Amino acid sequence: MNTDYEKILTEKISMGEEGAFRALFNIYYPKVLTFITCIVKEQSDAEDIAQDIFVKIWERREMLPDHVTSLTGYIYRMSRNAALNKLRRSANLQYVSELDQHVSDYSESASGTEIENEYYAREKALFIRLVVNRMPKQRRLIFEMSRYHGLDNQSIADILHISKKTVENHLSLALKELREALAIFAMFFFMQ
Repeated sequence: MNTDYEKILTEKISMGEEGAFRALFNIYYPKVLTFITCIVKEQSDAEDIAQDIFVKIWERREMLPDHVTSLTGYIYRMSRNAALNKLRRSANLQYVSELDQHVSDYSESASGTEIENEYYAREKALFIRLVVNRMPKQRRLIFEMSRYHGLDNQSIADILHISKKTVENHLSLALKELREALAIFAMFFFMQ
């Protein structure tokens, strides 16, 4: 979304213009819903979270011009944080707290390509780990053995006592899931 259009939309929403909020909702809701679904996996949970995000935006509308310099970034962070909070509440997930430690806070006022690239890389790594950790157990294990531990397909098959073809099928499904999820992730960073 164009930054000038973002500013105009932010100002109109802050003044309580429902038409501007409806435009924001129509632009972002499908993207937010798809993004959150990639993380929490349950469609109904993702719908509830996405709706809550837009309710919060409307409730906090008067603060938007003073606290938000990038509407896209603001909505992305709200979406990511809400999805992580859902995962924390749903189970004692060690990887969520580990991932939090790897992601540094990003100041919207920070400038410079290097800082932005670092932020993007950290967020992308977080998102990949979330998607991998939400994969079915065997697919996740095979993907981690292949990509994180560098084992070849035959070694994985031997260790897990399954066929090499099964390993290949799981890796193919894992990579397809990651490609689709990363396409959704990229919407937040490249839609401006």
